[in-house]
Amino acid sequence: SSLDSNGGNGHSSVYDAVVLRYYVQFHLDAQLRRASAFAASKGVVLKGDLPIGVDKASVDTWTHPELFRMRASTGAPPDAFDANGQNWGFPTYNWDVMSEDGYEWWRRRMTHLERYFSAMRVDHVLGFFRIWELPAHARLGRLGRFRPSVPIRRHELDERGLWFIDRLCDPYITGLELRRVFGDRDGEAAGRFLEETGATSNGADGGVTPTFRFKPEFATEESLLDGDAFKIRDGSPDWLVEETRAMRAGLVALQHNVCLLRDGEDPDAFYPRIELEKTSSFTNLDPWARDALAWLADDYFNRRQDTLWRENARRTLPALTECTGQLVCGEDLGMVPPCVQPVLEEIGIFGLRIQRMPHDGRYEFGKPETYAYDTVCSPSCHDTTTTRAWYEADEARRRRFAVEALEMSGGAFPPPRAYRAEHIEKGSGSAAFAPPADGVHVSRQGDAEARRRTSLDSGGGSRPGSRRASLDKGASSLRNPFETANAFGGGGDATQNEAPGEPPARCSPSVMRAIVRQHMASPSCLAVFPAQDLLALAEEYAATRPAEEETINDPTNNRHYWRFRLHARLEDLASDSEWLGGGREGGGGAGEMAAFRAKGL
Repeated sequence: SSLDSNGGNGHSSVYDAVVLRYYVQFHLDAQLRRASAFAASKGVVLKGDLPIGVDKASVDTWTHPELFRMRASTGAPPDAFDANGQNWGFPTYNWDVMSEDGYEWWRRRMTHLERYFSAMRVDHVLGFFRIWELPAHARLGRLGRFRPSVPIRRHELDERGLWFIDRLCDPYITGLELRRVFGDRDGEAAGRFLEETGATSNGADGGVTPTFRFKPEFATEESLLDGDAFKIRDGSPDWLVEETRAMRAGLVALQHNVCLLRDGEDPDAFYPRIELEKTSSFTNLDPWARDALAWLADDYFNRRQDTLWRENARRTLPALTECTGQLVCGEDLGMVPPCVQPVLEEIGIFGLRIQRMPHDGRYEFGKPETYAYDTVCSPSCHDTTTTRAWYEADEARRRRFAVEALEMSGGAFPPPRAYRAEHIEKGSGSAAFAPPADGVHVSRQGDAEARRRTSLDSGGGSRPGSRRASLDKGASSLRNPFETANAFGGGGDATQNEAPGEPPARCSPSVMRAIVRQHMASPSCLAVFPAQDLLALAEEYAATRPAEEETINDPTNNRHYWRFRLHARLEDLASDSEWLGGGREGGGGAGEMAAFRAKGL
């Protein structure tokens, strides 16, 4: 083979690197299979994670380059995490080529993971509907567009009088803009990085101002953020560091000052720059042009894509669910199109509910008592700060959360609301997961529901009996999880006869217990808690580490990922009967831990 030749010792130049990875992967596989079998023997279910992306230098792109769009990157549009969006650096998928063999690459991934796991979290399941794609030269996430998507065609612009394509697609840079962004350093910015176009623009005061474009060597984010123009020596004075940072940030903002993005493969296709209405390129258009462009942008993001995205997911997602007996859960957070929930339900994939990221835009915080059965609920996840850090970070938000989400009254937290059918999430198919009446389950989604029940009952194990054994302790309760509210003493609605009072400034064990119990009483089939949140149930574990140090992954910072380690020894936790029994200060005791088991933890 190519690994056995062309080198000075009879091996190729990559031989050592490849065989090292063979060795490591072989032993990782063996160790994880042993750990999985041991967990199953103890009644513990392992839930894995299927990443949405692969590295551009991975074995997948090396052996199957035709499956990937290597000149593009995956990311996320601007959101509460990052105003500039996110650029993950993964290539996007060539779905047309993948479909030729029935998405065999995805099937192999899912089947292999079944060696270890009974349930699977599909990372960024929205990517199977559409993915946020960025050009290769992008470094941030703002100048992206959805793929696949129905673009704005040139004739649509012409029909509305928007024939000045260059004005809409090129960065809008005038002398007035330079003064606004750079102040008295506008001349420096223009001289070093820009060139005049020879055209002029009318200013708001009726005057005429010159227009500019970037010099070719500074026309992309890559050239500004990765080039040498802004490198400074170690030990430079603070004023120089700040001036350099401000100049670079201002130039990147000017690059983003566009209304439309061109399609590099189709000259007649265009995409609205997300949040275009916030740009001065947009606000300096005539009123009629703003109205026409705003309508097209709204149509692109909110109307014209539904059928395309729905059908794309219906083609691709069954490749994951039909080849495995695992319970499949989708991480459906972010900009969630209306078609997502019905399609996931139709295919039999559970959704994710994180309380601080509500799916219902009417509320600041999610309401666990309203979650549908076919969901997994949690107060936080690996891509967010921990509940403790989030709770303590913002005083005003903390008070709103305590009153609105935890229903604090008289400075105390009532038991969680018991499940009531009228509280369940409004939306497609939610009635299919209402609690059984008189022991009879009625489902509107027969095939998908049967698939979910099979996954819960069997665990999807490839070794006979191993997954079934891992779920035996919780399977019967999983079929009817709504009884678990009683384990916490929760009954009817909480009353608000007293003033709310002031919530604790710290996420004390009593606060964390109220949050955990609220999620355990939810109709969601599964409640999953990060270890950091459960450690916060006991003061001795929470007090020994700052909350801000417990974040596992910061999606906005590519240098912050997956380095978290538990600061408590597992042996100590296993022997801590008080913590295992539900924590201190009047915890739920054995009833609470029984509910943990009933939820499948």
